[in-house]
Amino acid sequence: MKKIALILSFACIILTSCKDNSIKYNGPDVINIVLKEYYNIDAESNDPLSYSSDNKRNVTVSDDGVIYGKNVGEANVTISNSENELNIPVIVNLFEEPTVNFGATTSEIKSLYGEPKRNSGDSVFVYGSGQDWYSPTVWEMDFFFHNNKYYESNLYIQKDLDLLLNKYLEENYFYSQELIDTINGEIINLYIYLDSPNADEAKVIVGKQYNAGPYNDILLVYAPFEAVSSRKTDFISRSRK
Repeated sequence: MKKIALILSFACIILTSCKDNSIKYNGPDVINIVLKEYYNIDAESNDPLSYSSDNKRNVTVSDDGVIYGKNVGEANVTISNSENELNIPVIVNLFEEPTVNFGATTSEIKSLYGEPKRNSGDSVFVYGSGQDWYSPTVWEMDFFFHNNKYYESNLYIQKDLDLLLNKYLEENYFYSQELIDTINGEIINLYIYLDSPNADEAKVIVGKQYNAGPYNDILLVYAPFEAVSSRKTDFISRSRK
């Protein structure tokens, strides 16, 4: 009996030492989310998992692995069990910019963003809008087409994010000039940013307009860069809903 008990005890030790205690993580190497967005970590282990963030000012994570983008910035989220741990970088962006692959077809835009909430044939695709926001910070994103070629996007951002938006534009673009025009008796100010400090090398133009749309939010207009002066009237009139 003693020999059988010893064998059973030894077998238990072997089984315990052979137990797979790894963490299986099914997700990107870097998690990108937008401000105020939730993201569910897809991870599993034979042992219970725990989660932590090294910068709770920017990113929090719940006991069951739900990340929340609290502030724009970065953090590392650690997934751990009794023996192992994984560190996943998390970047919280202010918003997701529309693609600047101008000339893309309607099918290519759908492959990136899915079916629009509504559309005007193959001329305008609308994502989000109304109560169904496109993302926690963007309530509507529009794509405009001519001859099945994408040539412009409009993005509506809630107005209380103005300071963060200004910081974002200053970090990622180069301020060019302010355009002023009058549409239907209303003075319109459009602040122009380029993707290059040299206008001769610029490919993308971004215009920012205040008090746009039904909620008086901030409108960003993305378009291919041409001579700004030649686009003035069209650029401002196109940004009006």
